[in-house]
Amino acid sequence: MTTPGNGGTTLTRDDFDRIERLRSGFLDDARGDAALSDYWRCDRDLRAYDRVLAARIGWKWDAALAECRDRGLPRSDGATVLDYGCGTGIAARRYVEAFGAGTVLCHDRSAAAMAFATQQLRAEHPTVTARAQRDLRTLQPDVLLVSHVLAELDANGEAELLALIAKSRTVVLVEPGTHRVARRLAVLRGKLLATHRITAPCPHAGTCPSLQNGNDWCHFFAEPPPHVFTEAFWAHASRELHIDLRALPYAFLALQREAAAVAPPDNRVLGRPEITPHEARVLVCTEPGLRQAAVTKRHDAALWKRLKKDPATVRSVPPSTLRG
Repeated sequence: MTTPGNGGTTLTRDDFDRIERLRSGFLDDARGDAALSDYWRCDRDLRAYDRVLAARIGWKWDAALAECRDRGLPRSDGATVLDYGCGTGIAARRYVEAFGAGTVLCHDRSAAAMAFATQQLRAEHPTVTARAQRDLRTLQPDVLLVSHVLAELDANGEAELLALIAKSRTVVLVEPGTHRVARRLAVLRGKLLATHRITAPCPHAGTCPSLQNGNDWCHFFAEPPPHVFTEAFWAHASRELHIDLRALPYAFLALQREAAAVAPPDNRVLGRPEITPHEARVLVCTEPGLRQAAVTKRHDAALWKRLKKDPATVRSVPPSTLRG
């Protein structure tokens, strides 16, 4: 059986099996802190992954980059952008679409992945120079992109990443919004404050309050594009892979050596709101720590409705709603 998708392409049962194998490897927590081995077996793996899992990661990047833009991250026309652990290059493609670039360097332990990523970049953004970059020792990128990489690194890999971040002017990391990975990103954040200033999503530059309680983690939810809910391709992919198309949890961090051009908001809404007939309860990040907020339908019907219908569009709430 084949599944129709955008552009008239199809996915076969073999493609879905490849995607499931890849996803199972990503979600395997039995590795602990060990590095994940190279999982790309052939070009067919990359193509199948790019159609489904990479597309969903791209929507997370769209959400994160929209917030970066609103927080003053400047365009990168003419800049050198490095996609670290590029995979199929979805992070670089979404970044170039939003912020531009002069040259995009694709780095991965897999030669096949680097070749695929550069090919896709050239096809989608022909005015941008794209090439594989295996050696990072002397590289000092203007922009460093890191996408769904942290969970695959051991201690040595993370040390290499930290050294690369220290040499980069702008850094954007987008990771899965799971408890384990988001908290690992929060720990990494603390190590970067000595050299970089936070652009997004944090409302402050203090210690991450999500680390104060073991049950908390900083994460958000991206919205898929509307066509996802009307196309037969995505309906079939959802059934075959048991994917909830509405669930796109992610964690992210954007930093620059220089301060962002836009002052941060007083607070940042985390996770999803709890909606009742009379109020919406949300967890928000503030400089003193995480706090609960309650938006009542009686006092702010418009905001209550947004939290109910379009929660991803609500990044902060009025200070008057904070409790405690």
